[in-house]
Amino acid sequence: MIRKEKVLRVLMAVTLGAMSLQGATLEIYRDGAIYRYIPVDEYVGFLSRAKAVCSDSVIALERRGSCPESKRLCKEKASLLKLEGELRATQETLQTLDRIEGAIKPTDLSADKWISAAEKAGKRKAQLQEEQERLQRDVKAWRERFRRQSSGSEALFLSRPCKQELALTLPAGMIRTDLENEAEILKGDEIRVIHYMSLSNRSGVDIAVKDARIYARNFRRNLRPIRFSPWVVRPRPKLSKSRSKRLMAVGSYAADTVPNAPAPKVEGVQRLEARNYAIGKLDLPSTGEKVRVKLSEYRTKMNCETVSYPYRSPVAYRACSFQPRQEIVTDRWVLKQGRRLLAENAYGEYEDGKYLLYTDRDDSITIRRVRLPEKDRSSGIFGGEIRKKDGILLEVQNRSKEKKSLKIVERIPYSSTDKIEVKLLKVEGAKRESLGEYGKLVFRVDLAPGEGKKVKILFELRYDKDLKIVY
Repeated sequence: MIRKEKVLRVLMAVTLGAMSLQGATLEIYRDGAIYRYIPVDEYVGFLSRAKAVCSDSVIALERRGSCPESKRLCKEKASLLKLEGELRATQETLQTLDRIEGAIKPTDLSADKWISAAEKAGKRKAQLQEEQERLQRDVKAWRERFRRQSSGSEALFLSRPCKQELALTLPAGMIRTDLENEAEILKGDEIRVIHYMSLSNRSGVDIAVKDARIYARNFRRNLRPIRFSPWVVRPRPKLSKSRSKRLMAVGSYAADTVPNAPAPKVEGVQRLEARNYAIGKLDLPSTGEKVRVKLSEYRTKMNCETVSYPYRSPVAYRACSFQPRQEIVTDRWVLKQGRRLLAENAYGEYEDGKYLLYTDRDDSITIRRVRLPEKDRSSGIFGGEIRKKDGILLEVQNRSKEKKSLKIVERIPYSSTDKIEVKLLKVEGAKRESLGEYGKLVFRVDLAPGEGKKVKILFELRYDKDLKIVY
């Protein structure tokens, strides 16, 4: 009879759970989430704060003394409480032994009995102290584990039953969503692109739904690829004598950037304010661990080349560009080639309508950037105008046994005023490709195995002889 009742209770719980899941939905927004389901009992979860609405009526959430043993988080809490109880009992036993030792005097026992009792007490204390240290470690680990799974320390319940759909509003940050990108470098000139949505739940409510809608986008932007920034020549501001001396002592040939420089133009790319995703069945227990959902996957052609930005960094990068089939919202990538992990934190960006992904570093290419030697520079006054010739020298070395073609993005000074004119005179030792806006200079250097080359960039500045400039 008892066995039949137990089976009936299990079947009823499974049936009610299936009914609850059938109509359950989850909506995730930037400012929180709404979990809609039909509750089978008054238990909600271990929350710090939430709002519960049943049939347009707000239901208060309350704490109760007992927690249903069938609930996963209640089991976790019970295990933590059991460990904390064992730790308290061990500590109390140690305190009792200390009091007993202090109360007994050597004169109360014979010498042999006193020595025997002291040895037994010492061994027992050592065991208890070892047990206490173990329990302290376990309690600390379980507390941290429970903290990751819940936003509250005590279980909350509905103050009254709800037989209809319950809308539970969770605050922002309890359910976290992140867009993730993964790229696999294939043979030839192909790349496999996979976009994921990762979700993690630490609200204290175990969620299982048939339909989930995510109205979110990744706000964290951390662009690591080097972008072009102009090198500005402008009138020198009037400085105090002391500050002017310090500036001259340090040197004014530092790589300067424009505080309000225009952002690079990107054509054919549109960033939407909101990204909407629909997911079917979703099990999202409140464990704090990530659940990954694949959004899309496709293969496409890519074009790779080696590129460097010596004015910013003497490193040569392997950069591959491809035409994405959908908008790429976050610029962080995981790169793979077969089973080999190339990079966990690779970054890319849109450039000229395509997506540029930095896949590797080419350490076989070394680059040294210095100011043009004094003998190659000159300055003179022609009429009322100063003409100053200056430049940059790049020393590029291929240390590998293969041919290399290196695309170099450099810069010459850019003038933000018509009082200063900047002109590129020549680029020696490389194939010049373009001179763009804001002084962006692109050229290519072809290197045989073990070959080194010097690239000389020479430019001219023209400005009034009474004008002081800095660049």
